[in-house]
Amino acid sequence: MIKKQRIILKISGAALKDKRDNTILSKNKLLSIANQIKTLSKNYQIAIVVGGGNIWRGGASDLSLYREKDSHYMGMIATIINSYALKEVLLRNKVKTVLFSLLPSPRVALGYKPIKVKKSLEMGNVVILAGGTGQPFVSTDTGAAKDAHELNANLIVMGKDGVDGVYSDDPKKNKKAIRYNKLTLQEIINKKLKVMDMNAVEICQRNKIDILVFNIERRNAIVQALKNKIPTTFISYK
Repeated sequence: MIKKQRIILKISGAALKDKRDNTILSKNKLLSIANQIKTLSKNYQIAIVVGGGNIWRGGASDLSLYREKDSHYMGMIATIINSYALKEVLLRNKVKTVLFSLLPSPRVALGYKPIKVKKSLEMGNVVILAGGTGQPFVSTDTGAAKDAHELNANLIVMGKDGVDGVYSDDPKKNKKAIRYNKLTLQEIINKKLKVMDMNAVEICQRNKIDILVFNIERRNAIVQALKNKIPTTFISYK
């Protein structure tokens, strides 16, 4: 039996939102992502990290109302809501799925322990990792990088909201921004490109983890990105 490649799939909370009517969770987007994961699970061991920005952005709230630490915890709770929704849709699509949380939530998710998560992946389950890192002041990007290291995954597949990879500048603001097909993690650091927070980039560099960045808004984007059939940026550790 050929061993499946283990990957981390990073999905932003914004990718789950219905922009037409501002619904927090889009039924069509959840179903599309679930169908793609079902297809990919035949060839990959998949651990999913979902952001919470469609519900709450911990670092962008009005801190006159909330302490910054508590705002970050609210963001982590938002990731649990999104992760739980995705888990239910995957189960309805007959995809064996287990939800773990780094922020203790025993009524809805198993506690995160790398050895348990790896065992679940080896048993053929898709796993979803909610709750960020379980600690405030840390992004879900860093959480995904940390998870990749702890779970021995050598690739983070990162879906961006409406952007076809990594650009020299914000393509929505600068029409002359250049899209990169390939980069190294060191180039990301040197050029100060905004892919993920630098702490996450450094974790990937130290632990030889590659990153594939693509536009999750494209049709069947996750599958097509891994088949190299849509524009992407591949970021290598060397």
